Amino acid sequence: MLEIRLTTPDDLPELRRVAIETQMDTFGAFNSKENMDAYIQMAYHPKSLAKELNEPGSMNYLARDESELTGFMRLRRNNEAELWLGKSTIELQRLYVRTIHHGKGIGAALMHVAVDHAVAEKIEWMWLGVWEGNIKAQQFYAKWGFERFSEHVFQMGDDPQTDWLLRRRM
Repeated sequence: MLEIRLTTPDDLPELRRVAIETQMDTFGAFNSKENMDAYIQMAYHPKSLAKELNEPGSMNYLARDESELTGFMRLRRNNEAELWLGKSTIELQRLYVRTIHHGKGIGAALMHVAVDHAVAEKIEWMWLGVWEGNIKAQQFYAKWGFERFSEHVFQMGDDPQTDWLLRRRM
């Protein structure tokens, strides 16, 4: 049975392992080993994950099927999209499901939690960045009503990549 709950400090080693696994599975074939290593060291270093867990306005969730971590998600309040969407926004910064669990509804279950949170907080817009080459993720978000409104640079090691910014009115 799938359980989705907030991340605790005790979860960080397992979260880190699964975050690295999903990052490599999703983007490894499209990036150099050096750029993947640099990004993973920056984004998924134990200190970085601990800092994110304690960041004000941040909610980190784990999806677990019995004893196995199957996916994770991070929501965060910030002002990055304020220029386009106003002040009432939340970013869906990460939503990843382990490859061996794709097609089981885990991404949809995490998305339901994200939407429920945004509605409960009376947030007007949810937004996210998705790599322009990640067609599978773009299709998933389109099914959830997200539409492109801009783009920004996502730094993968020494490679500046283009992320599409997508939004959904809540």
